[in-house]
Amino acid sequence: MRSKTSVTGYLARTPQLKRLQNGLLLFVTQLGQKQYQRQSDGTFTLTGTAYVGLTVLGTRAETAFELFTEGDDVVALGEFHSRTFERREESVEQIQFRADKLLFDTSHPRYTVTRSPRPVDAAPSLPASSPSAAVEFRAPAAMALGR
Repeated sequence: MRSKTSVTGYLARTPQLKRLQNGLLLFVTQLGQKQYQRQSDGTFTLTGTAYVGLTVLGTRAETAFELFTEGDDVVALGEFHSRTFERREESVEQIQFRADKLLFDTSHPRYTVTRSPRPVDAAPSLPASSPSAAVEFRAPAAMALGR
């Protein structure tokens, strides 16, 4: 089973779409994640916000730029990377999250997604004589029983 690192948060800066020297598109923003501390009475107190740079590369960058805006709650799947650059003649190292996928966080109810209906003939039909293309996966018996 494939897995990626995921981070949740909100887009803390207005996203920008940049074109790199090699022509590759780059979606750039900042991901904010509010930090809370649980109190003895069961309530939570906001203690601050952690920020990390968020980037998306390639054609996904253009799609992300069209779909997302500052303040959106998101889930990003990808990897953390270290980036080093010069600022005021000093070498600065910065941690960024490079997302392969950027999704709306559906646990926040303020989103509505409007989609056009899918065409009825969207699924290709197989000729009657061809074998089924479906593949079935089953967990081993011990896993299915939670052992």
